[in-house]
Amino acid sequence: MKITVAVDIMGGDNPASELAKGAIDAANEFATEGLNLILVGTNEAIESLSNLPDNVKTCVAESIVEMTDEPGIVMKEKKNSTLVKACELCKNGEADAVVSAGNTGALFTAASLIIRRIKGIRRAALGSVIPLTQPFVLLDCGANLDATPEVMLLYARMGSIYAENVLGVENPRVALLNNGTEAHKGIPLYTESYALLKEDNTINFVGNCEGKAVPFGECDVLVCDGFTGNITLKLIEGMGKFMSKSIKDLFHASKVATVAGALTLKHTKKLKKRLDPSEYGGAPFLGLAKPVVKAHGSSDAYSFRSAIKQVMLYCQGGTIDKIASTMAKKTETVEE
Repeated sequence: MKITVAVDIMGGDNPASELAKGAIDAANEFATEGLNLILVGTNEAIESLSNLPDNVKTCVAESIVEMTDEPGIVMKEKKNSTLVKACELCKNGEADAVVSAGNTGALFTAASLIIRRIKGIRRAALGSVIPLTQPFVLLDCGANLDATPEVMLLYARMGSIYAENVLGVENPRVALLNNGTEAHKGIPLYTESYALLKEDNTINFVGNCEGKAVPFGECDVLVCDGFTGNITLKLIEGMGKFMSKSIKDLFHASKVATVAGALTLKHTKKLKKRLDPSEYGGAPFLGLAKPVVKAHGSSDAYSFRSAIKQVMLYCQGGTIDKIASTMAKKTETVEE
């Protein structure tokens, strides 16, 4: 299956050369699986690239969307940016998907306006698979800083579809991230969302999930607004790095500890890999008409390579078609 991904190599925390390296690594690694890339960068960044593989092309854009830019200006003041160009390549059929490590809000805005959403979906969400006790989908984790109860219900439905069709979870358990398990806990957004989710017969709603229960497999889909979700996601990532450093420091504390570390090295490496966000690279925007993956802003070459791998698998699995068709059926069921 031939897949072409438009890759924005600008706008991340690391230099374009670092992201380009990750992209080229992915192109070499997955060439036999039909992966083709279009690297979108400024003229200076593109001219610095050499000896590109046959399955990598380039595209020049005039400007960059910075992390500090307000998302609302992207379609007004930066129509010629690399981020917008990547989305246009996807819209025009020159690419099948988009990957960018740039400004999350700007990518969401550009993709929503250029690529558009799946019919029937009012607002897309940034969904991230969190691999703790068992993988679960956290959404929204940054696309929309505000939400309504109706939008939270939409997140629950899309997350349930994603968990079922992509993660292979039968009848996924959907929970609402909250500050208590009781139905009356939380601000009005969450109490009203609880009522909607409880009454919806298209999802398997299991109630509220407290933060302390998140790592222990309480649900398959965890729903929240984008502000709360982004904080949760970054806290989980930060704790993963903290645990990795703490274990490393522990095994260097004494000679006995060093011996113990050597004996358990295989297992600690597995744990580190499991908690390392660079293994997953980024998160898809669920609800858009074509696959768009937001890579980590701090992506290095390996993390960016992982984001491209993720969007390739996203395309291969036909996830968009599954979400569109299943959402249509769920909508018909609700209307009946």
